[in-house]
Amino acid sequence: MEIYVPEWLEKFAEANESPLYLVGGYVRNMLGGLPPSDVDVAGNIMPEKLVLPRGFFFATTYRRMGTALIKHRFRPNIEMEYTPFRTEEYAPGGGHTPISVRFNAKLEEDARRRDFTVNSIYYDIKSKRIIDFFGGREDIAKRLIRAYDPEQVFASDGLRLMRLVRIAAETGFGIERATAETAMRRAAFLSDITPNRKRDELIKILNADLAYGVEDAHYRGLKLLRDFGFLPYILPELAELDGLAQPCNYHKYDALEHTFRVVRESPPEIRLAALLHDIGKAEAVKRNGRMHNHEIYGAEIARRIMGADGLRLPNKVVQKTERLVRWHMYDGDGKTGKGKMLLFAAHNSDIIDELVALMEADRAGKGVPSDAPPVRLKNFYEKLVESGAPVNLNKMKINGADLLSLGYEGTRVKEKLSELFDMCVLSPELNKHKKLMKLAEKDENKKPLLTAESGEKKEIVLNARKKKKKEVKNQ
Repeated sequence: MEIYVPEWLEKFAEANESPLYLVGGYVRNMLGGLPPSDVDVAGNIMPEKLVLPRGFFFATTYRRMGTALIKHRFRPNIEMEYTPFRTEEYAPGGGHTPISVRFNAKLEEDARRRDFTVNSIYYDIKSKRIIDFFGGREDIAKRLIRAYDPEQVFASDGLRLMRLVRIAAETGFGIERATAETAMRRAAFLSDITPNRKRDELIKILNADLAYGVEDAHYRGLKLLRDFGFLPYILPELAELDGLAQPCNYHKYDALEHTFRVVRESPPEIRLAALLHDIGKAEAVKRNGRMHNHEIYGAEIARRIMGADGLRLPNKVVQKTERLVRWHMYDGDGKTGKGKMLLFAAHNSDIIDELVALMEADRAGKGVPSDAPPVRLKNFYEKLVESGAPVNLNKMKINGADLLSLGYEGTRVKEKLSELFDMCVLSPELNKHKKLMKLAEKDENKKPLLTAESGEKKEIVLNARKKKKKEVKNQ
């Protein structure tokens, strides 16, 4: 059976005398009728001995493992990872870094070090021949993920426990019994894996349905993490929600199953927030015996989970997700006043779409009919925009330089801008430069323009005043 090989890869293989083999997810998906995955190539020579046709170059090399990422200078869609045949030796405990690596291994030895049989099938690009040592083609036909030697596979790298779940979810394959039983027994191997590596697999699981179009793959992946006992080693705070009962008049499921169903209903951009949205419920119960204020506790926990001592996500992601968790219960009863709703919409205009999506997914994930009013936040935001009110400080007709010219100093500048912003949200007609300047001038709490400051500070303030007067005159 032939496997489709891109023309550029065929030419790459022809340029090299030594055979090159497609391996891993690409071969698995071609044989399993799934969309192609990343291109992984293996061979019996080191990367530096490869002949690179015109345009190809080494983008990155990992000398210890012999791996090289190869790209094309003029065709950005071309990319492959090359790995020489090798064997590895690991210390006990499921750590990722091998204590020794030996190259010049035989093809079958290279196959033995790989994780699952479906990923251990090789395709000789030039001879168009499939090489399968461990029955991977038969497992693909059965749509089954199996480790040839489960104990060795997971002992070599504990992260393969999460990879097992992720690949099963992405492909829709089942998991062979011995492999599943070994994985559950060895869940503690995840303790030896760094948070950032677990983070990467978790994010992939949250987006598993996007990999090859398998419906609800992300939901199944999360359930497998729970059923295999992996959650305590990935997100212990999330594991505490397992079995946590919720008021039956509002919820059909326990807190963890509800969380999974909210993720299921969420678009990809908010799935991390959906996973963490109720993370504070167990803590709330511990503190006061009920789930009241769980969104406040949850925001604190989410920030810790995502931060430098946890998953080490970028600060922007941490801050946005924390806010989504904090405010996902806002106006839950639909009784918040118009003014407060407008101000809340303005102060959170940058996350309105995500927050509304999370609120709606939260309701859909409860599993019981609800007489709760519809989410109103998006309507108030639309009214805010239609009114011409500023939706952020950049839309204000006054700025910090203006306030400096009036004698405001230090934190009072920011405070006054915020006060004026709120006034303009509620009364859009105030957002005129002259009106705002007059309002700011009447503030008796501003500090005097000339205080015991240095001559340099005084000059800066005076220059700001002159510049603003000139701008007003030219308008």
